[in-house]
Amino acid sequence: MEQSNKKPTTVDEYIQSQPEVYRKSLEQLRDLVRKLAPEAKESMSYGIVCYTYHYMLVGFSAHKNHFTFTSMSNTLFAKMEEELEGYDISVGGIRFKPGQEIPVELITRIILEKKAENEMRAAMKKKK
Repeated sequence: MEQSNKKPTTVDEYIQSQPEVYRKSLEQLRDLVRKLAPEAKESMSYGIVCYTYHYMLVGFSAHKNHFTFTSMSNTLFAKMEEELEGYDISVGGIRFKPGQEIPVELITRIILEKKAENEMRAAMKKKK
């Protein structure tokens, strides 16, 4: 059977192309975003699953030794320093090891905070 080097163009293709150890976590993140921000547009950008709600909302991606949930914000994590203590943090993202349980309450708060931030930003832009 011939293997394709084609990059995934849909989120379904992306998740299915990942090692089995990541799929459940990626689906869980996807379901959470869809539940909390059903109006967000889902897309692929630069190999990352992205959600847009007025502006970039959140995203996730899988890597060789971890998967990352990204807040798409330079400031949000600074406000959540205490809640993020003990997690492997990068600029605007939380890295998880394969099979690591997703902290649903924390991810929920990040999504809702970022959604509110985007709504406020969009409202401010309309006022101008």
